[in-house]
Amino acid sequence: MNVGNSPSLSRRDRLRRVLLLCCSFARNVSFYRAGHAEYAQPLLSERHPEAAFWRQVNGNFLDIAVLDWCKLFGDKKVVRSERRGKHHWRGVVTDPETFERGLFARLQLNEDGFTALIDKMRHYRDEFVAHLDDGLVMDIPELEDAATAVNYYHEYVAAHEVQPGDLDGLPRAGDIAHAYDECDREAGRVYAAYIARAPRAGHDL
Repeated sequence: MNVGNSPSLSRRDRLRRVLLLCCSFARNVSFYRAGHAEYAQPLLSERHPEAAFWRQVNGNFLDIAVLDWCKLFGDKKVVRSERRGKHHWRGVVTDPETFERGLFARLQLNEDGFTALIDKMRHYRDEFVAHLDDGLVMDIPELEDAATAVNYYHEYVAAHEVQPGDLDGLPRAGDIAHAYDECDREAGRVYAAYIARAPRAGHDL
């Protein structure tokens, strides 16, 4: 297969991939946060004999969430003629000025504030995920504004960019929060089930 000569995705498929990335981000953030809930702490405690596994799993959820976010928002001050990620909003939405105004309003940030958010996400990605640079302290980004931006992107594309039938099998506008809650409940069941089984497996917590 000559990947270099493969045809570009159709706009329908590109939009679907954007929404899939939004959902992947939400799913991984939900699973990551579930690991920091009180009910999950026994598994991440140093006293648990398998804490290394659960901590690695939890950290991987964060890493994938940051990678997904940077695919959607990670480029700074790009214009249509410049090279960028294929799923970056400036290359996807048909009215980037309207999108940007709505995004800043939703976040209650100006351009400088949003650039600072991009810098934080890119710093974590570049220093500790995509590469391993010289940083000695891992500065984990706060995900609240990042999640708000993804929710807005998902809602905007689902409401303004797709054609009838394009979303078959995917969450529609406003449904990403429901998907997040479903993942949170799923993670809760997994943690609770494992903790309940652990004493019978001989784990002294």
